[in-house]
Amino acid sequence: MMTLAGMFGVTEAGISQFLKRQKAQDGSTKSQRTGRPRVTDRNDDRNILKTSRTNPRLTAPAIRREVFLNSPSPPSVSTVKRRLNAAGIMGRRPVNKPLISEKNRVARVKWAKEHLNWTRQDWNKIL
Repeated sequence: MMTLAGMFGVTEAGISQFLKRQKAQDGSTKSQRTGRPRVTDRNDDRNILKTSRTNPRLTAPAIRREVFLNSPSPPSVSTVKRRLNAAGIMGRRPVNKPLISEKNRVARVKWAKEHLNWTRQDWNKIL
């Protein structure tokens, strides 16, 4: 134990407690967790995120309906929101709007046509 304590930079008591805990768990690394068990597993969480990223306009209730369509006990909408928030996807839907207005599009095309045949010297006057 002294050798292990020196290698890992911990006390002998820490090594001893770790070994006792390992022996009590029969060498398994997965210990019993306290608290209420999660309703969704990793695959469910991944499907929630995948659905949200595929169609970012979907709301949490719509994602819940789509992902857990045939589930006998689907998780609550709050659970879906928590999984999205944990992944950094906040509860805001992107706004439907045109990328560029018609007026700006016409002005851009006009400007581009006016400057189409400019030479390098013309641009150097500006830059």
